[in-house]
Amino acid sequence: MNSYQKAADALKVAVKTALDDNVDANLQSEIWRHFQGMQNIADQLKDKTTDYNFSLSTSAFDPDYNITFPTGVVAADTINLDSIGNDVITFS
Repeated sequence: MNSYQKAADALKVAVKTALDDNVDANLQSEIWRHFQGMQNIADQLKDKTTDYNFSLSTSAFDPDYNITFPTGVVAADTINLDSIGNDVITFS
């Protein structure tokens, strides 16, 4: 299921909840229109989207980021990960 269909499914639940909770008719109409629009988008893009699934484990996650910025463009110093996995940020 792609993210567009997930959004349409969530809006479907919202439509039902709005009916059950006696939400103002104008708001119900607005939620319904959003659902119809998202369902239309999901139907049109059904075969054109790809879901990406990945997982990271601590044993497989050993990043080595070397990010360089143009001279003079720096917001903070180096970000180091200590041995317990906490982020340590040093500002100058």
